[in-house]
Amino acid sequence: MAIRLVVTRLCATFSDWLLSDKHKTKNKGAAMNPNMTSDAHDATQASLFMPVAFIFFAALFMLLDSMAIQGLWMASLKALPIAILALMAMRHLDGLTRTLTLAALAFSALGDVLLEMRFAHQFIFGLGAFLVAQLLYAANFLRFADFRKRRSLIRILPVLLAAVGLARWILPAAGELAPAVLLYLLAIVAMALGAGAHRGNSGLLFAGALTFMLSDALIAVNKFIAPLPLADTAIMLSYYGAQFAILYGIRRAQA
Repeated sequence: MAIRLVVTRLCATFSDWLLSDKHKTKNKGAAMNPNMTSDAHDATQASLFMPVAFIFFAALFMLLDSMAIQGLWMASLKALPIAILALMAMRHLDGLTRTLTLAALAFSALGDVLLEMRFAHQFIFGLGAFLVAQLLYAANFLRFADFRKRRSLIRILPVLLAAVGLARWILPAAGELAPAVLLYLLAIVAMALGAGAHRGNSGLLFAGALTFMLSDALIAVNKFIAPLPLADTAIMLSYYGAQFAILYGIRRAQA
């Protein structure tokens, strides 16, 4: 309970700091350039503070998770950085790309909450939520894929080799969960292939997709093969990094 109160105070203090800093910067800008509009200030400050908020709450969750803090509020804190990315997507993306990205982030946040809670078959439900998220990402990226480019082929081959290696290693140990794990593996491979073959400036997008694969590979090894040292921290660090890189990668690929 004490930790929860401290976290609540930290979140409130951080929010107050954001609002206060935004107000100060806005007043300073207005003094230097009276013609600058409020909307322009808001857009500038949001572009600066949303990534800061994402990093802050992601780091806060990983810190508390490393201390084995539990509770339903931890599930909400785990999903909060993804909610911040969704706000960023709403601001910076448009059209079908924004719709698919928001849906993927929504199912990712749902998966975060489900995997953090403790109930029967919670892993299956969490895996199902992330399966939908990967399919949405795949649909988003494959719309712009060009598999005829040499760059695409160079990127695709390592993904396929890694997928085959993971399948041969993980599936025999997954037992009755093997069909579900295989289905998820196919979905995330489709997402990574779509990112790798994206015809835009997709280096960052592809890096995010590979990092997402790494995060999920760590989950699978830790669950089905053998416990890994600092597994939770490594999984969440790579997961948050992947989601952040994917969002910025989408913006860069379509710029």
